[in-house]
Amino acid sequence: YSPAMTDFTLMVENSSYMFVTGPNVVKTVTNEEVTSEELGGASAHATKSGVTHLTAANDIQCIEQIKQMIGYMPQNCEDKPEDVHYTLGNEVRDVLEDIVPINANQPYDMRHVINGIVDEDTFFEIHKAYADNIVVGFARLAGKSIGIVANQPISLAGVLDVDSSKKAARFTRFCDCFNIPLLVLVDVPGFLPGTDQEWNGIITNGAKLLYALSEATVPKVTVITRKAYGGAYDVMNSKHIGADLNYAWPGAEIAVMGAKGASEIIFRKEISAADDPEAKLAEKEAEYAKLFANPYSAAQRGFIDEVILPKDTRRKLIKAYTLLENKVAVLPKKKHGNIPL
Repeated sequence: YSPAMTDFTLMVENSSYMFVTGPNVVKTVTNEEVTSEELGGASAHATKSGVTHLTAANDIQCIEQIKQMIGYMPQNCEDKPEDVHYTLGNEVRDVLEDIVPINANQPYDMRHVINGIVDEDTFFEIHKAYADNIVVGFARLAGKSIGIVANQPISLAGVLDVDSSKKAARFTRFCDCFNIPLLVLVDVPGFLPGTDQEWNGIITNGAKLLYALSEATVPKVTVITRKAYGGAYDVMNSKHIGADLNYAWPGAEIAVMGAKGASEIIFRKEISAADDPEAKLAEKEAEYAKLFANPYSAAQRGFIDEVILPKDTRRKLIKAYTLLENKVAVLPKKKHGNIPL
């Protein structure tokens, strides 16, 4: 259990193995035949269990990954991460304007948004092969170390599920432990529904991410790139759980759910009583979309600090983290919180 108690676990492919009981004992007890690689190899733990955070092809690559990762961290929990020298210039990034498709149902790779925001070639992804509907990792912004948590629309439309919630919560708590500011990029249609999720404890596991972000006292900034629906919007570092600054792109939708689903529920009686139910649904859908399929209703209520152009995101974030650099949180006296484990 020693590896599970450490902050990060790295494994080398075809030479690292980790299991509570080896293949021989498994065969004796359960009559299941399995190889060491299948049971507890680097690939198994990187993709299925999530126990390992990074894998490497060989020992040298593994050591290089460790060196690179440590570069984003402070020496101890009392320090702040060391800055890399950076001279401010033109921080507008036009490449961000064309990443999110006009069609709200079309996927895109959130890594392109991340790379468009952070310093060039500084994004270091953690847990890449596990729960790929969320992306976490370290990066630098104007030379300063930050931790990134981002929904990934090209996998399950970016929904939150049991594995992605645990993955993001774990990374959030690490960053908070070591004074690394957090950037949360949001494009989330909600929590994944279904019996599999409910029976595997989506309520408790989803609450882990809610707890982790609520508890974190480091600077926390959110950018909503497209969808932010329902409880998942709350959980993804919304103003309601203590985010410091919340930005949204002009095409962002902040609502309980999508226009069609909401209209079918809210206006069910009107639609069923109409001569042409389909036409009535389309009318109500358009009405709902006009009211809520934009970030301005949320901004009017103070849930969004500013609606920004995608190309200005990097510039705004640099200013935001400079503003929050000396943030101090006064916490109530307690032994420790009781995270929903």
